[in-house]
Amino acid sequence: MSRTWQIAYTLTILVFTLLAFAQENTSSTRWTATLKKGNKTGAAVLNMSVSGTAVTGNLSDPSGQLWQIENGKLEDKKLTFDVTAREHGSTKTIHFFGQVADGLITLHDESQGKKGQTMSFHQTKD
Repeated sequence: MSRTWQIAYTLTILVFTLLAFAQENTSSTRWTATLKKGNKTGAAVLNMSVSGTAVTGNLSDPSGQLWQIENGKLEDKKLTFDVTAREHGSTKTIHFFGQVADGLITLHDESQGKKGQTMSFHQTKD
């Protein structure tokens, strides 16, 4: 085998190995929570992709708002992220933080110094 073919073969194996490793460390999941406000009940949906410690995706609330995850991080089963939500003609940042364990995400939210609600998201199978 010529030297050029040996280099090409080695580079090909390296690329496939890196691609396999990258796919192994990236996962996408869908989570749902049932939320109650007064006598109304609705579903929130969290679509989340994790690559290393970085989290991306979106969160929808029962009213139909869809928020993009910003500053998402998952470290030692602790999940944190922010969303930008519309409110009364302007926007506000909502900070989410919680724990991931055994097919359950327990999230709390906080905005403008006020604590919000606690939500329990269960992993769904698509």
